[in-house]
Amino acid sequence: MAYRNALQDIRACIELRAPARMPVFALGLEFDMLWNGCSYHQYRSDVDVAVNGIVRAVKHFDYDWAMVFPDDYIEFEPLGIEMRDDPNLPAMAASYLPMTRETLQQFKLPNPARDLRLPIHLEMIRRVRAALGDNACVTGRIAAPFSALGLIYGIEPLMIQLNDDPGFVRDNLKFFVDHQIAFGKAQLDAGAHALWLGDCVASSKFLSPTYFSEFAADAAAAVASELVRAGAIIIYHTNETSLPHLKLQAALPVSAVNVGEGVDIARVRNAIGPTRCLTGNFDPFLLRDGTPEQVTEAVAGMIRENRSQPGYIFNTGEGIMATTPVRNVEAMMRAAKAITALG
Repeated sequence: MAYRNALQDIRACIELRAPARMPVFALGLEFDMLWNGCSYHQYRSDVDVAVNGIVRAVKHFDYDWAMVFPDDYIEFEPLGIEMRDDPNLPAMAASYLPMTRETLQQFKLPNPARDLRLPIHLEMIRRVRAALGDNACVTGRIAAPFSALGLIYGIEPLMIQLNDDPGFVRDNLKFFVDHQIAFGKAQLDAGAHALWLGDCVASSKFLSPTYFSEFAADAAAAVASELVRAGAIIIYHTNETSLPHLKLQAALPVSAVNVGEGVDIARVRNAIGPTRCLTGNFDPFLLRDGTPEQVTEAVAGMIRENRSQPGYIFNTGEGIMATTPVRNVEAMMRAAKAITALG
């Protein structure tokens, strides 16, 4: 499982220095859950089951990180969102909150040590860190403020308000900058080394580069800069493949940007220049549908193409699908570890 100097090598990549060996991540989440025989409900609510599953997956597949990610809504439930709780489906809102000034005025910062499932999330982090120490990068998660609005109000009302009342959108963003900083710091206090800063609602699927700059960038930057100052590694993710968007993301004060599949990550690195560590990009569809031999060949090609320059960490672009054959994930990790161990 992982290795003793994984965190030092992750820091080296972030600082655009050559690591002793390239760290290897994988967005296992749903795949790991199914492999462990764990339901969605257990993973978001049962500390023992979730922690045992996370630690077991890290040890079996040899991930260099351990991601604690119960679901997308855990920090928003205390704001009054009614949730569905299907044991076999990811957490989702039963209905969105109305996007009105009255709703915003009623919001209060939750207490991470007390409110609803927030203490469960923190306890998961504490136990994973106790089990793995510094031999893997223990990673919590928060949503960036712009995506938080999409999760709470729904994407369509948010997009309408961008044009109808942009000032109101910015007022919401100010609240969620503070909201996400508070929850991020609570995870750091619980033992997280890193935080996954998800912002998929700010991707090129929804926002032009201009709108990204006007609405999403400053809020994400405010959260990231405060948490980096608090000692966190911040990995920003929108599953992005658009070069104009990736250039803007690379300008954020984050530790690394996770690149989506479907674009040549070496081309992205050349376009952006040596300014930001990049991770991601390995294709989860190839991982699901290919043979172990095809997976091994693709891993080797990606790493060899990128390891000549500092500032690259191997990862999948989006999450590993639950239906992915175990032998393919084992082939990916085995190939990545064998090649990166060569320096």
